[in-house]
Amino acid sequence: MKKLFLISLFLLLAVVMVVTSCGEATTTPAATQPTATTPTTTTAPTPVKIEPTGTLTVATADFVYESVDPIFFESFWGFALYDTIISTDEKGNYIGRVAETWELSPDGLTWTFHVRHGIKFHNGDPLTANDIEFSIGRLMSPESTNSWSPMLINNFDSMSVPDDYTFIFKTKTSEPPLASVFAAVRILPKNYFNQVGQDEFRKHPIGSGSWKFVSYVPETSFTMEAFTESWRQVPAFKFFVDLQVPEEATRIAMLKNGEVDIALSISIDRVVDLQAEGFKAETSGFPNILTLTIPGTWITDGPMKDIRIRKALSYAINRQELCDVFYRGKADPRCMWFFSPGSWGWSDSFKTDPYDPSMARQLLADAGYPAAYDNPVISLKTEVVNVEVMQILQGYWADVGLQVDVQPTDGAEWAGLYFTPIEAAPAKSGVIFPWIWGSFAVGVYPSRNMYVTGGNHGAGNDPEADRLFTKATTELDPAKAMQYWTDFQVYVKEMYVNIGVCAIENLFLMGPRVGEIDANLSEGIYYFSSGIQHP
Repeated sequence: MKKLFLISLFLLLAVVMVVTSCGEATTTPAATQPTATTPTTTTAPTPVKIEPTGTLTVATADFVYESVDPIFFESFWGFALYDTIISTDEKGNYIGRVAETWELSPDGLTWTFHVRHGIKFHNGDPLTANDIEFSIGRLMSPESTNSWSPMLINNFDSMSVPDDYTFIFKTKTSEPPLASVFAAVRILPKNYFNQVGQDEFRKHPIGSGSWKFVSYVPETSFTMEAFTESWRQVPAFKFFVDLQVPEEATRIAMLKNGEVDIALSISIDRVVDLQAEGFKAETSGFPNILTLTIPGTWITDGPMKDIRIRKALSYAINRQELCDVFYRGKADPRCMWFFSPGSWGWSDSFKTDPYDPSMARQLLADAGYPAAYDNPVISLKTEVVNVEVMQILQGYWADVGLQVDVQPTDGAEWAGLYFTPIEAAPAKSGVIFPWIWGSFAVGVYPSRNMYVTGGNHGAGNDPEADRLFTKATTELDPAKAMQYWTDFQVYVKEMYVNIGVCAIENLFLMGPRVGEIDANLSEGIYYFSSGIQHP
């Protein structure tokens, strides 16, 4: 495995599709949290049996996780190979998947899932509640390095299987947001796994998803075949070939030459240009967010210990110009950490910090910057792919007198620092870490990692933030929970340990062999690929 990124399922659990442009006050229905009674569920219609034909080929910049086992860091391909317990619709509501229905007890401590009958794994074995128990057990095992694992472990009391189609998960305290974790749990076949063992399973995985595993060449390709007995949706294409193509120019050339049908991770500039040439672009998932994380502000002796200097970073940024010019009008300055229009708890009353260089200079003067520091230079570590936009921010900061050193960093090194708690990586204190990745609507657990004491990102060390987080995530009344979450977001914004810059449309390009997409585009490509039709 080339890169051991411990990032959340940001591209695959995106649950509200928002298409906005800079400056527009577009109102998007907010995502919802589960209630303490039986949620509204949607039973998937019986799929029309078709005969898949042809090959769908996708070019992506980086496989990121080269894993088919969800406990081995993460498995994006797993969202095509396996099914999850529950899922979400386009509006962010939780809906049934393997669990056709479920209940959360009135005291918020017991989750009861009723498994859909008739689901089969790729080898013909039936999927039962025993497979759910097995899959969750592995996810909570000491061997798991999946970033969702602690969310289950931290509040686990017990689990049981009263019969083949009922699974019960009990928690120590109420925590309705756990629904988002259950939407990330992929179901593996217990009997097959135990029969062949972990090593062999990772070489020849099977699941119940719309695609079956065919082959894998590290850092090169991943191939799947349509599962014609899928209970959910039989793909129109017989094969799905995922190619790793690091160079953007090469991905574009392959799209133009007809070597691939979909090109991912294309810059906004090139997307707009290629749309003008007649290529189709589609929005997938919740927006990519550009934010700046500043860990260990209470530890560092450098400039980032002073909130006035952190505020100056924000006021110096001309977000509207960045959205209009660099992102060609396909970004929105209203953005916080996993929190933007359409997010659970979002309110249009949230205001982005204005572009105010005079205020930024005054804040710096009040803080005695740069004279108060032996070394006033602020380090910013960014993945190489994001250097250009970081240099634009560097220019804004230089205009007000902030000295920021942009340091291109290998992705694995960057992630290793970003996702390690501050106690284990004190050297990252006071360093700016930009995040330009996908997000999703109910950002509870990413927010815990960001703002709560002990979180992976090492930015939180505030008892009041901890209290507000707990208040919001244990409340059973949905209306109160949403208000408490809004209160939490208002508070943590003023900590200035994570600075929102903008939310960017998550676009991909399609060639002429791709027709309509009959699927929920608010989820990632490994989810919706089964719904991609021929022209």
